[in-house]
Amino acid sequence: MKDMDSKRLVYLPLIAAAFALNATIAGAAGPTPEAPVGPTLQPEGLIAPPEIVPGIVPNATPPTAPALPALNSDFNSDGTPDIVWRLRGNSASKGANVLWLMNGTSYASAVTLPAVTDLNWFIAGTGDFNGDGNTDILWRNNKPGPTNTQQGRISVWLMSGSTYLSTVDLLSVVDGDWHIRGAGDFDGNGSPDIIWRNYVTGANTLWLMDGTNLLQSSALPSVGDRGWNIYGSGDGDFDGNGTPDIVWRNEVTGANTLWLMNGTTFSAAVSLPAVTPDVGWQICAFGDYSGDGKPDLVWRNYTTGANTLWLMNGTALSSTAALPAVASPDWKLESPR
Repeated sequence: MKDMDSKRLVYLPLIAAAFALNATIAGAAGPTPEAPVGPTLQPEGLIAPPEIVPGIVPNATPPTAPALPALNSDFNSDGTPDIVWRLRGNSASKGANVLWLMNGTSYASAVTLPAVTDLNWFIAGTGDFNGDGNTDILWRNNKPGPTNTQQGRISVWLMSGSTYLSTVDLLSVVDGDWHIRGAGDFDGNGSPDIIWRNYVTGANTLWLMDGTNLLQSSALPSVGDRGWNIYGSGDGDFDGNGTPDIVWRNEVTGANTLWLMNGTTFSAAVSLPAVTPDVGWQICAFGDYSGDGKPDLVWRNYTTGANTLWLMNGTALSSTAALPAVASPDWKLESPR
């Protein structure tokens, strides 16, 4: 692959990152579901989307040999997954939420979603939770504090395209050590399941869902090394077996790894190119942007504001494509994941 400039990913040679994951199943207890308390998450007014700066698109070699269709978070039903942004920080517009509608690997337009000015709420994933063919938005409030009456709540915004319809509350998890790290249909029942990681114990768990109802928990292998974190799954069937896979990044070493899944069961680990952790890049989202039936990776650089696609050929990096930059690091690229 050609060298990347300062606004594109600089990656290291492939390393055996997959086998650095210290994975064990013993003691991988899941989060405790509880009845929700406090007020339901409600949308607020509209706040303007982020200003964008055109990106420089590098030469790209299209991948070949399409596999099974990839999952997507396609809000406008044009066949391309779209990108969800949330504005954090302390600006007057904090709490804004915006959709980038995508046309393949190109930005098409922005749609403003209702704002949520309470920054204790995080966008945790996307997926069709009520089976109506529209992508919905999964939220989690995970900020402990004496004044936070919604701490531990989990909610789904039911959407019609890019229009908010209503809110459904899921069971709450008050334990702040547990974090939602994405959503994908692991058990094949047509409903997105929820991925949890415990930042203290290293336990990882799936909540298997039937729409917005929790059916059961399913333990995944635990990873005690806190340098590793899950960066999502929902749009990521990288080996084409019909099951979403799980993307890991080591925030200390820069290693990146795929857990290839067989339903709810870990199957194998595959290393991706490493990306130096001190240059600002984070994996943020997944989806088939090149239209080859295989999921691609969306990166954001919170130092420079650059945004980039890794166009994947299964588990192999094929090429990169620049997206428009968003200068302010307060704009967080949240989904699809």
